[in-house]
Amino acid sequence: MVRNVVVAHLRAGVSEEEVDAMIGAMKGLRVPGLIQLTIGRDLGLRAGNANVAIVSDLTDEAAYLAYDADAEHNRVRRELVAPIVERIERCQFEL
Repeated sequence: MVRNVVVAHLRAGVSEEEVDAMIGAMKGLRVPGLIQLTIGRDLGLRAGNANVAIVSDLTDEAAYLAYDADAEHNRVRRELVAPIVERIERCQFEL
């Protein structure tokens, strides 16, 4: 199994509605091999944290590559993520 961890630092001035739309769209993704996707806002318990984290578990590397190339996933990234995110960091590792 492959775990994909993404943390996003949002641009200044992003509205709650924009973040809600992005989170809702990510939660709605249905991609073969995607076992579970968890997404949430940072609780603000430490200064300097990212604003949003996404953890997705996929069956294997091929499923991750399919998820990364998925048309709907890329539409969400392009239309709902890119306009509100200043910086994204990612890491994939085997479970």
